[in-house]
Amino acid sequence: MSSQPEVGVVIPSHNRRALLARTLRGVLAQRDVALQVVVVDDGSADDTSDYVTGLGDARVTLVRHEVPRGVSAARNSGIERCFAPWVAFSDDDDVWSPVKLRAQLDALAAHGRARWATTGSVRVYGEDLRILFGEPVPRTSEVADVLLKNNIIPGGASSVLASTELVREVGGFDTRMSNLADWDMWIRLGLRSPLAVVPRPLVGYYTHVGSMAGNVDSALQDLGVIREKHRSAIAARGVEPSLENLLWYLSALQLRAGRRVGAARVLLRLVPLGRPAVHAFRNAAVGLVWPGLQRYRDRRDERALSPEWRCEAEAWLTAFRFRRACSDVTNHRSP
Repeated sequence: MSSQPEVGVVIPSHNRRALLARTLRGVLAQRDVALQVVVVDDGSADDTSDYVTGLGDARVTLVRHEVPRGVSAARNSGIERCFAPWVAFSDDDDVWSPVKLRAQLDALAAHGRARWATTGSVRVYGEDLRILFGEPVPRTSEVADVLLKNNIIPGGASSVLASTELVREVGGFDTRMSNLADWDMWIRLGLRSPLAVVPRPLVGYYTHVGSMAGNVDSALQDLGVIREKHRSAIAARGVEPSLENLLWYLSALQLRAGRRVGAARVLLRLVPLGRPAVHAFRNAAVGLVWPGLQRYRDRRDERALSPEWRCEAEAWLTAFRFRRACSDVTNHRSP
């Protein structure tokens, strides 16, 4: 029997076989852990299931939903099949450093009381996984109050490792939500346990036009569910989820997707909030008339990234880029 710590990894996927293949390379390359990977094919119409079963890797289990049930239900199906004491989550388009899981387990052991952990991340974009900016870890391990206001966990679900028992104790992911289901889960974990942090960029959070996070109406509906669901904790702690911060985030996603009118409409929803109205009007107007606004922001964010953070992320991202370059060469050879 392996003496390495056992970690389950749950990866929901829907019609993104090519991206899933890249994600799995990073997951299966994890060092110094015993892996149980559960890929949940949530009703894909492509060859996702055939690809996963064709891997022939005993560490990988396929769960198939014949009809799409949504990302929360898919994650829950994966959790049900996870028999390891620890479970990590990865979206099907993100990438990991090979030391990601081991670093989190070490941080949990050093903390002593924490039952979940996160790492820092970098936002990456395009087929070459160009780094846009860094996302640091929370500055405190006592995150319950902060999480009730904002989702401060970097890298989406892909940065979190948690006690499987704890995830089941809090009831898994809420199937009423899609865009903000991970935030709701982190709130519940934070109310039960402190957080262990790894202040290193060990996750590449992939940003692209097809990102589910760009669905504005769905995100706002999810925010309402979070507010109602955690009403008692919000009242007791005197904090509540920030609509303002969510709208700024959603407007940035719209702008990145080239939807300048959509970005302006999101920003104008800030007007009834009062204080940010002038700032919102100005940014909405600039976004409408200046197509290069997002490129300007990207360059600004790239310059703000610390050399140390960039160097560590670039070092392990190179393996994914090299694999892509080799694949391109092979595909262009004459038969």
